[in-house]
Amino acid sequence: MKKVRAIVGGLMLILVVVIGISYIQISLRKASAPPAPSRTPSLDAAPVRLYGLVEALDREVFVGPQQARRIERIFVQEGQEVSADQALCELEQEVEQQALDVAISRVKEFEGRLDLVLDELKSEMPLSGEGFAEKRALQVAVLQVRELEGQLNLVLDELKRKEPLARIGAASEEEYTQKCLEAELVRTQIATAKSRALLEYSQKSLEAALLRRQIDTAQAEVELKKRELNTLTLRSPIQGHLYKFDVRIGEHLTPQDYQRIVIGKPLKQVRIFVESFWLDRVRKGDGFQVHDAETIRNIGFGKIVAISEYVGARDFRTEDSLERLDTKYAQAILQVEGAATVPLGKLVLCVRENSLDEKTSPNSK
Repeated sequence: MKKVRAIVGGLMLILVVVIGISYIQISLRKASAPPAPSRTPSLDAAPVRLYGLVEALDREVFVGPQQARRIERIFVQEGQEVSADQALCELEQEVEQQALDVAISRVKEFEGRLDLVLDELKSEMPLSGEGFAEKRALQVAVLQVRELEGQLNLVLDELKRKEPLARIGAASEEEYTQKCLEAELVRTQIATAKSRALLEYSQKSLEAALLRRQIDTAQAEVELKKRELNTLTLRSPIQGHLYKFDVRIGEHLTPQDYQRIVIGKPLKQVRIFVESFWLDRVRKGDGFQVHDAETIRNIGFGKIVAISEYVGARDFRTEDSLERLDTKYAQAILQVEGAATVPLGKLVLCVRENSLDEKTSPNSK
């Protein structure tokens, strides 16, 4: 009995070895066989099927912040229609608001100082005397000059009375000389007072001009702060449909998160990809039936409205067994009717309107 078992075991081992060697020979024979020639495509019927991605008409736009900030307020909901410049959400802006308040207070400070200077300049009066008829000065300074001029007139009147007396010796020479010196001193004081009045008026005028420039600079700073503050409120750049609004209050939004807010026109188009050697077979005006690439459900009908002049690699794959990845693709725009409910980025199959039914199956091209 043991001998029979040993014989059976040996035969089974030999059988396994023979089967293994046979499998290896068959696998090596298949691997070394030359590739079978591919089926020659029909140039008259191709291309009848093209793949593409659904996108908003004229393509969608992305909205993102210029700097990372925390979201404080939300004004819209995903799926609603938005108008151009409509506020979408508001980012944290406490620092910018404080900077704006400081800039506004600086403008008010300069304006207050300018009002005081202008009030002083409103009390201007003309200076008297030769060469000063059209020159202006502050009222206080002009009154001081006039007071000195009155004092000079008194001294000159007294000199007129004492001059004949001094000639006949009725008045002392020393007294007459003292009055002459006094008159000369008053003239000097008048000249000094006029120069000081002109200088003071010029300084006030220059101060007013300086304050005006400071106000202009401060107002420009206010506008800058307002613009900086305005950038922290994200707004819609176009009128359209809010396809995606993946934001929440309290979370941080960064410039790299621009794809979390997507806006586009309600109408749809398909960006289809055409193998470069079939490019001359696709023309503007060609009609295509659009199907869901996964379920082959009919989505709508469209016509080619534009064909690009650039070829390059395609950035997606399909389950089509005849799909080729070793060739270049060109892009064409298919304007679609009836695809309002199809999400953006959906992979679709576009079948030429006059193609045969059997050519629409996933395994034919």
